[in-house]
Amino acid sequence: MSCHGPALISLLDRGLRRQRHWWLPGGGGPERIAALLAAPLRASGAPPLRFEDISAVFAPLPSLPAAGAGAAAGQAAYRYLIQLHGRGGCISCWRHYGHGIGWQRRCGPMPLACFLQWHSLRPWPALVSSTSQPSSRVKIRDH
Repeated sequence: MSCHGPALISLLDRGLRRQRHWWLPGGGGPERIAALLAAPLRASGAPPLRFEDISAVFAPLPSLPAAGAGAAAGQAAYRYLIQLHGRGGCISCWRHYGHGIGWQRRCGPMPLACFLQWHSLRPWPALVSSTSQPSSRVKIRDH
C-alpha cells in the first residue's frame, strides 16, 4: 500500500462512552491528518479538543458505524485512534505494511498538539510553551 493510501480514523471519548469512525479514501498519511486537524487552529487559533470539534473536522468524510470500522481497517493503509480525556486528547497512528509485516505503530499515543507540530508542514508556535521546556512538551488550552 502506498503512503497515500486510505485511512480509518477513530475518535473515542471514554468518559462519555462515545465513538465515531471515518474513512479517508486516499491521502491518509500523517501529514494529511495533521492538516485536517490543524484547520480549526488556523481559523480560530485553538486546536480541536472536544468531541464535537474533532467530529466537525472529519464531518465531510464518509462515516462508518462502529461495527463497520473493523472491516474497514483491513483495507486501510493507515489507522488513527484519537482518544479524549479530561486533559485534552491524544492520537496514535499505525501503518499497514504488506508482505506479512502487518501493522506497525508510527506514533503515539501523543498529545494532539505534538502530532500537529511533528507532522505539519509549518510550525505552530502558539501551541508550544514559552518556557525553556523541550520541544516535545506542549501546552494545550482547555476549553
